[in-house]
Amino acid sequence: MINTKNSNVLIYIFFLSVLNVLMIYLIKYDLNSISLNNLQFNNLSNLAPIIIEGVFLLLLLVSLFIKEEFSLTTVALLYILSTVSLLLLLFGYLRFKFHIQLVDDYLFGYPAEKVLTGLSLSTGIFIQIFLGALLFNLWFNQSYVVYIRSLLIIIVLFVVVFVSVFIFTTVQDYKQADLKPGSNNIGVVLGAAVWNHDQPSPIFKGRIEKASQLYRSKLIYKIQLCGSNAPGEVSEAQAALNYAQKLGINKLSVLVEEKTSTTAEQIKFIHDNLSSNPRYNKIMIISDQFHLTRVIEMCKFFGVKAKGIQSDYHLNWEKLLYYRVRETAALLFFWLFAI
Repeated sequence: MINTKNSNVLIYIFFLSVLNVLMIYLIKYDLNSISLNNLQFNNLSNLAPIIIEGVFLLLLLVSLFIKEEFSLTTVALLYILSTVSLLLLLFGYLRFKFHIQLVDDYLFGYPAEKVLTGLSLSTGIFIQIFLGALLFNLWFNQSYVVYIRSLLIIIVLFVVVFVSVFIFTTVQDYKQADLKPGSNNIGVVLGAAVWNHDQPSPIFKGRIEKASQLYRSKLIYKIQLCGSNAPGEVSEAQAALNYAQKLGINKLSVLVEEKTSTTAEQIKFIHDNLSSNPRYNKIMIISDQFHLTRVIEMCKFFGVKAKGIQSDYHLNWEKLLYYRVRETAALLFFWLFAI
């Protein structure tokens, strides 16, 4: 039998949860300038929000039949957290949409603005998942222990998901064993850090050297270099071009793009400028193995048909672990928000 005393707050949460899922798809498509007419559910990026919201709505439905009335503290918490969750998503959307800049710095190798906005969006989703765990636990117990138990469930769930995605990114192979020479193949070198004296970082050099190797083997006939610049530096693409020329690559065989600053922007650039170009038969994206899983997932979202090729540069285990952990978090974030 439905508990009508709990129904008001549950209906309110239901309404906000619907707005949440609509906001997530608005973030994913409007911020990437993609029409919602292109929405497809054949990749995890589009399925993830539906799965989360579907489980949450099921828990809301079940909660209507909880026999005991929620305490005033629980009701207040449910109202507050569900509202904050939506507001955090809305803030993240507006920040990206209108380019509101609050901080001018870098964190973890990313622009601080995007890191902070990412935290806002992630916290919004975290709160909603916590609410789902709380609704589940309220079925069995109405005491304050449900809050601790719900938090523990979220932590365990996060660890399981994170480890699973970490393993998924680790086992993927992007070697060039099955590549064949092609007169219309283009290799895209994704940008990376530029060090002192406008020199590409070792990781970046590894990507450029791989592109040079593919070019000399006639597996590609054009090289597309991507990447903008940090203040006081030449662009990543220009630094890559200078290094490519030192390797003997003819400048006429190289294309330079200097506006994109993130992987998502670079994949979107490929979609807008290379995918629909009849001159290019195959697109090969050159990066590091730990990075390419996220790259390929982005390609699926943007509708880019491309093959990932990993560089031959090897990191020591500490740096490799750091990059793998960072990429795992970035991939989870992309699956949720396509950013």
